Amino acid sequence: MKTSRRAFLASSASLLGGCSLFNIGYTPARRPVASERISLGVIGCGGMGWWNTKILLADPRVQVTVVCDVVAGNAQGRNEGGFYGYEWFRAQVDKYYDKPGCRVTPDWREVVADPTIDAVLIATSDHWHAKIAKEAMLKGKHVYCQKPLTLGINEGRELVRVAKMTGVTFQVGNQGRSESVKRVAAEIVRNGYLGECRTACVRIPGGPDCAYVGQRAKSTARGKVPEFFTPEGWKMYLGPSQHWENDAYIPAIHDARVWRCNYRTGNGITPDFGAHDVDTVQWAFGFDRSGPVAIENAKFSDWFEPREVLSWANTFSFDLVYADGRRCHVKSYDPKHGEPRSVTFNGSVGTLVEGLYSGQPVKLQLPPALKKWREKTDLKGSDIRFHAPKDGHPHEQDFIDGIYGGATATDCEIGHRTTSACLLATICQRLGVSRLEWDPVNEVFTGAHAAEANKLLDVPYLNGWSL
Repeated sequence: MKTSRRAFLASSASLLGGCSLFNIGYTPARRPVASERISLGVIGCGGMGWWNTKILLADPRVQVTVVCDVVAGNAQGRNEGGFYGYEWFRAQVDKYYDKPGCRVTPDWREVVADPTIDAVLIATSDHWHAKIAKEAMLKGKHVYCQKPLTLGINEGRELVRVAKMTGVTFQVGNQGRSESVKRVAAEIVRNGYLGECRTACVRIPGGPDCAYVGQRAKSTARGKVPEFFTPEGWKMYLGPSQHWENDAYIPAIHDARVWRCNYRTGNGITPDFGAHDVDTVQWAFGFDRSGPVAIENAKFSDWFEPREVLSWANTFSFDLVYADGRRCHVKSYDPKHGEPRSVTFNGSVGTLVEGLYSGQPVKLQLPPALKKWREKTDLKGSDIRFHAPKDGHPHEQDFIDGIYGGATATDCEIGHRTTSACLLATICQRLGVSRLEWDPVNEVFTGAHAAEANKLLDVPYLNGWSL
């Protein structure tokens, strides 16, 4: 006999002597049985939103029932600002299911308040992640949130707290964690098969002009808000972030994808790609639930003007230092010059290179002593083995496995710690310093420049919004 959500909550309240779970701060999340489908709401109808949604549409355990975006758009595709909009998403969902029925809304609050929705996919710009994810968890929704998890470090701390309190399944959209090559690389290093491994090097794309953003094609001129934004949609798009003078629209930071180039809505490329590659290092070194104790040798150059619009350096490098003395050197590269995106581990047995290329196969280059490494048989029984998605599921379906009771690849704590490590670099940029000391237990800066750096742990919530 199936129990409805309403009956379950009433039963829970009676067991608590009449104290409803709603009154202690949150709604419990539903855990469907194998015969039940998960009702999913999509918040953020953009590029990664569609990438994630395509995979979830193909999962017979999921029914996409509502899509949300601040832009309506049309059923034909992107508009001049590069936005898809919810009408195109609705058309694709209805086409996939071969019947109408997908609902739309411009307001994410309607999605998280809907008691028929079991889970949400959050694929908005970074400045909205924390607020939407927190409210969704408190309303009993399981959460898949795109990386980087938050705009500020204290936002991440709050999400970790709420995720633990509510017990929801929370998957951070770091697809690399579900790639077998990244897992194998981390397992080889963690279990000592590379010998003593004291250093790693991460190469990720550069700043606003990298091939993944194409910033120079975007105007930094301040103009009128395009007509595809309604006044209400524009207010919701900016949300808690600071408006520009005269409520200006700036294509270089307000068009689709490029919001990451200004600190009000994004933190540049470092946490965006570091969410994959710095994460691999912390996983392999055993610090994916804590993080570094310092950032050193931070250098930033090749800035674009005006700096108040284009906040982040195009070229950068820095070292993340861990409690046992190991180091992760992070540097930018220019993909137009043929340099590979990669993670390199330097061990006493040799060098292991893991390369994750957007749109290309993931590759693993092993040292000669490990050339015949077999993923499924070469680890010993006593070795540490990392989570592998069931049946080789992609990252999004691993999230669905978690809702039904399984483990997931990147929970809220892991996503937060990777984001935090990368945000140390953005804080160095904003302060103009080359070194900061970090306490990963209390999650505060110590030592020189600590007072100024700790002020940047929070991000401002404006326009009537609060976390």
